[in-house]
This record gives sequence, structure tokens and C-alpha cells, in this order.
Amino acid sequence: MSTFRRLRDRLRPQSIAGQIALLVVAGIAVAHMVATAAFLILHEPQNPDELPGVAAGRLSTLVRLLDVADPAARLALLESGRSLPLMQVRAWDGTVPPGAKPLPNLPIIHRLRVGAGRPVTVVDLSGGDPERSPANGRLHIGITTPNGATLQAAMPNGPLRAPRQGPLIFTVVFLALTLALLCVWATRALTAPLARLAGAAEAFGTRDDHVALPEAGPREVLAVSRALDRMRARVRRLIDDRTQMLAAISHDLRTPITRLRLRAEFIEDEHARAATLRDLDQMNGLVEAALSFVRDGQTRDSGSLSLVDLASVVQTVCDDFSDFGAPVSVGRSRHVLVQGRPEELQRAITNLVDNAVKYGGGAEVRMEASERGVRVCVLDQGPGIPEAERDAMLQPFVRGDRARNLNEASGFGLGLSIVLAIVEAHNGRLILENRPEGGLCAVIELPLAAQAYASRTTQPARPMPARAA
Repeated sequence: MSTFRRLRDRLRPQSIAGQIALLVVAGIAVAHMVATAAFLILHEPQNPDELPGVAAGRLSTLVRLLDVADPAARLALLESGRSLPLMQVRAWDGTVPPGAKPLPNLPIIHRLRVGAGRPVTVVDLSGGDPERSPANGRLHIGITTPNGATLQAAMPNGPLRAPRQGPLIFTVVFLALTLALLCVWATRALTAPLARLAGAAEAFGTRDDHVALPEAGPREVLAVSRALDRMRARVRRLIDDRTQMLAAISHDLRTPITRLRLRAEFIEDEHARAATLRDLDQMNGLVEAALSFVRDGQTRDSGSLSLVDLASVVQTVCDDFSDFGAPVSVGRSRHVLVQGRPEELQRAITNLVDNAVKYGGGAEVRMEASERGVRVCVLDQGPGIPEAERDAMLQPFVRGDRARNLNEASGFGLGLSIVLAIVEAHNGRLILENRPEGGLCAVIELPLAAQAYASRTTQPARPMPARAA
């Protein structure tokens, strides 16, 4: 089997153009083979005069000529009719032998009457001769035309063969199916490496970034595959270098910030000390946010996922905010299972609720069913986000209050970026929508776990009031 495979790979063209040309040539060759086989099976005999239907047709032609010909020329026409191989045509005086029986309704007689195109009289002239009886496969008949022409003929009596429409249709359908299957098989074999290459490119940068690049296929696909592999290695190296640099800088800044905080306590001017401590708090918050972005923005191995009750995570987040007096409540909840990391999902929901509290004065969290699984909606009564700025708000270090200076800012523009990274790592979607009645609706849409799909026993939606602070 391996020898055959090596031989096949050696004979197969290495380029896409060569494989397409081979496909076209193979299709033409198969079409010719099927057409040749159909011709050999369905062709008529070499001597069509041996067919009873052909004999009846030629006799009917002779009958028409005799009927319209001059009586003096009829004998010459009969002499020319004797050249028909299967028929013995002679003159006839119109005398019917005694004991003649009426002819049965034979198919060849019907063909003769139809071909003559006029009401001819056909009588049996066999006179009891077994060699010329219809039962023995021969006919001896006498024919009288409306204009008085008479003749007698001996001809074969056999079944009329209808055109082979069934086998012909079967051959055409078989040829079409054969060519279609050949084209489908060859096209799939040709495009399979392209499909694997597209899948590997699509999976790059996601949790399932382990799709192998195609190692077999046309020369052009292999060249693109090797180029993509090199590009993927360079991008990974750049991402790792950026992540390590950001983590190192953020980590190393903690120590000088702590020393500066201690020295600031010795500043005698109370106003200058408060301003310095405020700047240090903002620097420390920026460091913490950068470390969180590095930690939560990286994709992790799918093996660390577990089943999570999303309603419990939502209730925990809302309870934590309510304990500090924030106006946060749970409007609707659905106890469903999702597959993920509970600490990351809690962080994502916390960031959305925190933004709603900061910019909208409060938050209401709802859980709804969706076509993709379940939706966690965080609603607020704030100013919302202009549609032109929604995509930019998902980028790192882009703040909704970027018109203000850093001293008045309430964040560093990493909250939504962290949420987006977490949600995409869980095969979900983050949607930002302005509500018609005012405010923003931030939606996290996640797929349900396989166990929840199988059981379909999710609890009905019911309100879960938040605890008072």
C-alpha cells in the first residue's frame, strides 16, 4: 500500500495548474470510455435489413409506390422490389386460396398498414403451409391497394424492437454521475489542503491555536503553509516579548513607587504631600491594571476549563458591590452551566459592573437565553458610548473620558480590553449597545456547556434581589 501511495504521489502533478489539467483530462477520458461502452452495447446489428420492422417499413414504401404508379409500370416496380433481402415480392392476381384464415392483429401487419398511409387489404396466403405460417416466424400475405394494385410477399414475423430508450437514458445518467463524482472527489482532494490552511490561519491567536499546517498538497499551498508557519512563529515571539517587557516594567515599578510613598510622608506641606500621594496612587493603579491586562489578556490552555454556574458568579459580583453600598441589583438570572475559568469570568463581569457604577451611577444585571447560549447584560443609566467610538473603546489604554487629564481620570482604559480578552478566550462575544431609553447595555454572550445542552433542564428565570449594604 505504501508503494502504491509513493507511486501515486510521484505521478501526481505538484502544482495546482497541473492537477486541474489532470482533472480535465481524466474527465474527458472517462466520458469517452463510457460513451464507447454504451455504443458497443446499444448499437444495432451490422445488417439492419434482418430486422422485421425494417422489412415492414420497406414493404409499405413499395405498396405506396404501386398504388400511385401507372398500372403499366407496376410490374417493373415489383421486379425492383425483389432485391429486398428478407422479402420475396411477386405479382398477385388477387385470388385468395380456399381455407384462408384472417390474419391476427400482428405488430408487423400494424406497422405495414401505418406505413402504407392508406386503407390496404392484407390477406393470409399461407394456405396452411407450416413453413409460411405466422406461428413458424414467417408470413405469406397478399396486399390490395385502394387503386387496385396487388402483390404478394413473404416476410419474417418477429417482434418489433422498440428503441432502447431505457438503456440510453441509464447510460447518460451514469455518465453524468460518474463525471460529477470524479469532479467532486478531485476537487475535494485539491481544496483539502487549502481548507486546512484556512483553518490553521483562522485558529491563530485563539485558544485552539494548535491546528497543524498542511504538510502535503500542491506546491503553492506548501509554500503558503511554510510562510504562514514562519509568520506565526514571529508573531508569537513579538507577543511574548511585549508581554514579558510589560510585565517586567509593571513589576519593577512597584518598588520605587513604594519608596516614593514612604518619602512623601515626610513632606511638610500638606497640600504638596496630598498631591504627591494622589499621583503615586494613580501610578500604582496603572501598574496594577497593566499587570492585570497581561495576566487576563493572555490565552490559556483549554485544559484548565471547568464547569461554572454563571448565575452564581453574577450573584457573587453583585453582592460584593452591594456590600460597599453600590446600587447594583440582579434583575433576572438563569442557572446554566458554561465551560470556563470562574475567576476570569468574575473579573470580566466585575469590570463591566464597575464601569456601569462609575459612569452610569448604578447597574442592573440580567441573564437571558440566546441562540449562541446565554447572555449576561449589564445595564446602566449613563451617557452611553457613541457608535463611532465603540470599537476604539475596546482597545487598551483608550478611555471614555480621554478628553480629561490623568488627574481627573477614573480609569486607565484597560477594563474593556481585559473583558474582551477573557470573553474571546471563552469562545464568546462582547457587545456594547446604547439603550433606547438612555444608558449602555454591555453584553457578554457565552456558549452553554455540553452537559447543559444534553440535559436541557435549566431552571426558569426568576428575580434574585441583591443584598443590602
